[in-house]
Amino acid sequence: MTVNFEELEAEGLSKDEMIQYWIWDNKSWQPHKFVQHLHLTPRLLQQWWPLKDVHGFCLKICAIYATVRFGFERELAEYLWTKWFRPGETPCRFGNFFARYVGSYRPECPKTIADLLDAHRQICAQVLLRQILLTAHDDKPKPSTVDDRADNNPYEDHENYILEATFHSIFIVMDTSPPTKRHPADRDFVAAAPVLLVRTGEYHDLRTGPVDFAPIQAVSEEVDGNADIRRIALGDAVDFLLELHRQNCVERSIYER
Repeated sequence: MTVNFEELEAEGLSKDEMIQYWIWDNKSWQPHKFVQHLHLTPRLLQQWWPLKDVHGFCLKICAIYATVRFGFERELAEYLWTKWFRPGETPCRFGNFFARYVGSYRPECPKTIADLLDAHRQICAQVLLRQILLTAHDDKPKPSTVDDRADNNPYEDHENYILEATFHSIFIVMDTSPPTKRHPADRDFVAAAPVLLVRTGEYHDLRTGPVDFAPIQAVSEEVDGNADIRRIALGDAVDFLLELHRQNCVERSIYER
């Protein structure tokens, strides 16, 4: 969609409001990117990723690893968008979103929490390493070979692509399939989907210190005697993570993120 910013400016909209107008009218973009997920195969973890895939993990509150095929990724993406996005407040310029959705349901993909923790740490390590290298060498391609616009050039503004502190510290595992029979208008099944919330033990970048599950004690339960894993409804997990991110995020303008 093409937005006429001169017309919006003539109507008295500020720069912030014009950017958010474009984002709101193009909101299908984020759910579209969300459902085009990676598969957490051993080959993926062993290879050097394209920079666009590296940046796909940046500016996300958490990762969602699906060990079974959820089957309603579009509804899931729309639900997360509705919970996360606030017009005029939520930064979106560099692909910010609630989560990076990663498929781990193929036979060769990790399924246990221990294996997912190891994979998650490998992902964080590669993203951080690539950003260190880019910052050190300012490794941008020549404009003659790559479109120099920020939307199409992943090297442009690479310093803005960071891993959120919450992304290091906690992730969601979708390990159960939703009911196959339901009313077409029903969207509550997404929020009610049982998921696992997993603490990684990494919390040094969190202002609030180690992730505390006390706020969700009443709506979740410990799994297999492991204090770092809670069984919880997705909607409650999303609310918990949004608040955790609010307490720990670095405040920036919507143009800086």
